[in-house]
Amino acid sequence: MSIDVILPEQKPNVNEEYTFEFYDDDFTETNEIIEPEPIEEYNPIDFESDLNDEQLEIVNNIKGPMLIIAGAGSGKTRTIVYSVAKLLKSRVKPSEIMLVTFTNKAANEMIKRVEKILGIKPKGIWAGTFHSMANRFLRIYAKTLGLKPNYTILDESDSKTLMRLAIEKANVKEIEERFPTAAVTKDIFSFSINCNKTIHEVIQWKYPQFDSDPVLMKLREVNSIYKKKKEQDGLVDFDDLLIFWNTLLDEKNVAKMIARRIKYVLVDEYQDTNHLQDQIIHKIIKQNPEFNVMAVGDDAQSIYAFRGANFQNILQFEKKYKDCKRYTITYNYRSVPQILDLANESIRHNKKQFKKKMKPTRQKGIVPFQVNVGDEREQARFISNQVLKLRSDRFALNEIAILVRASHHSMQIEIELKAKNIPYEVRAGVAFFEKVHIKDMLAHLRIIENPLDEISWSRIFRIIQGIGKTSGAKLFAAISKSSNPIHLLVSKTFINEEMKGARISNEGKRNIISHIKNLLGFSVEDNPGEIIQRLTPILEGHLQSEYENWKERIDDLEQLAVYAHNFSNLRKFLENLSLNLSNLESKIFLTGDKAEEEKPLIISTIHRAKGLEWRVVFIPMLCEDLFPSSRTASDPDSYEEERRVFYVAVTRAKDQLYLISPAIIDTYRGAQIARLSQFVAELNPKVFTKSLVQFSSKKRKKSKFQKSNFRTADSLLKE
Repeated sequence: MSIDVILPEQKPNVNEEYTFEFYDDDFTETNEIIEPEPIEEYNPIDFESDLNDEQLEIVNNIKGPMLIIAGAGSGKTRTIVYSVAKLLKSRVKPSEIMLVTFTNKAANEMIKRVEKILGIKPKGIWAGTFHSMANRFLRIYAKTLGLKPNYTILDESDSKTLMRLAIEKANVKEIEERFPTAAVTKDIFSFSINCNKTIHEVIQWKYPQFDSDPVLMKLREVNSIYKKKKEQDGLVDFDDLLIFWNTLLDEKNVAKMIARRIKYVLVDEYQDTNHLQDQIIHKIIKQNPEFNVMAVGDDAQSIYAFRGANFQNILQFEKKYKDCKRYTITYNYRSVPQILDLANESIRHNKKQFKKKMKPTRQKGIVPFQVNVGDEREQARFISNQVLKLRSDRFALNEIAILVRASHHSMQIEIELKAKNIPYEVRAGVAFFEKVHIKDMLAHLRIIENPLDEISWSRIFRIIQGIGKTSGAKLFAAISKSSNPIHLLVSKTFINEEMKGARISNEGKRNIISHIKNLLGFSVEDNPGEIIQRLTPILEGHLQSEYENWKERIDDLEQLAVYAHNFSNLRKFLENLSLNLSNLESKIFLTGDKAEEEKPLIISTIHRAKGLEWRVVFIPMLCEDLFPSSRTASDPDSYEEERRVFYVAVTRAKDQLYLISPAIIDTYRGAQIARLSQFVAELNPKVFTKSLVQFSSKKRKKSKFQKSNFRTADSLLKE
């Protein structure tokens, strides 16, 4: 039902008449008779048998504000599922329950499990992500917010396209400073919205390379253009969904209606919520007479601050809600007791946390191994050999994971796995040699070897500011006729006179000359590692403007330089890559001649591994300044989060855990002694088995070994 009261159009004069508009369908709760939902007959549930004592206490006391600290592998999802089932069995209507998760997949799986328990699908539960919940409410109350009811949601790709148009309209080229790309600009605005920070605060926090008055002024102009364009075209992006939902909840009448409709709110992974999401939940709950909210999470697994997650949301939850009850789930169903002992021993060193000790439910197993190796090559060799041994002991490869702190830590390991014909899958995004910035660097090296390589030139032109696809093609057409394209491109006469028709901007002309000058003087006989070291700075500006994680990409280039130093000259390095890159570039490597395809082992960053588990886990590069990262040393909060990252990695393991520490690390400055990671050094020695590595040779007698060249970093430093 919709009643519109429309008076004559408003006119800007003293005799103006004002239009009162009432949209009754925005406030249906006050006018419509809502049909009662039919009471379903659900299957009987034996909660006492299905749940442990800790879980049962929670399920039997769902009332008022509740904070559930659910340790790793403790049956967190089971507790949430049975809590929903308990509410429904208690005659709470499905439409009175809101279940908020961080992926729609998680929400769907939980609802399916509820259905399996009850025997009937509970229709009407508000289940999904923050963004999907926001969209459902905005469709109902769009007019209240001045939105068109048929607004279009921009996906990430469309948002970036619109941002690119806003940047072009703002004419950012006039400031003659490097401006962030559309993707980075979108991230800057998103962090500002979700973390309750000004644009300048976000710049200082995450993008200091753009901290200048001209850039800040243009960013604000771009933001204004972007907002106006969305408003004109009836568009909303993902951030708008939360902004409008939060604004909607400031309308007290609407907030009360929502609170009357939704009587119980359950939020999963509360430690990963940002400022805006926490604010939305609070606004809904404060209108609820009984403050029925269940926040479920684990402070010890809060590892996404770089995405905007606010660790304080879970730490301060009890202070925000009067009479909040805190429950802790500590029975671990995943790991053997020895792995849990190490995990508990590690996380106890953090000061800011809810103290808890995970308790095992499994029988005793193998004590984790702390493996000392000589260098990264020996580390890779140990891992690959141990993987083969595990496979021979009937461990499936897909039950084994190598969890790395940074994606470039896997490069040497990937090469060794390939050499031993071990299939693996990279879940760190993409395989090392497939990364865009690695390919961009290799393009520069290939031009040194072959200045007429069109594919490599196209990659180089793409990253030079002021050179477009069309002008890049014209440049190559011109230089391809020359015997020395590199020298030709640094000629001002060539760029200014002969390339007039290419319509290259003055900025583009300056940038191409300054960029290509860096390629002069190199030859195929030079050491490729040294070439990469010298060329890395010219890519830094591009990486800074293009990527939020540009520092990690610089680390990748430095690791590439370390690897390249092993080759006597550039030609041999490129030949080696050309012969092997086709195998190294794919995300999944399935090799061997088995009739039945073998599922590969997993290489993943720890952040991507959260929520998963494997029978065997290897954690390499446990050296000071690598894990923990040197970037966290000066910030106690970041350092504690780094320890939580280590804790998450450890608690992924079910049966066996290997902590591996090289004594010597190859850097672009040469080989360096690496101290044992503080996260290992601080552990009680009783929680692991300290191990060395010995590689035997089948050609020799069994009593003779090729010993590792390992000596501890501390012993080396004392010499």
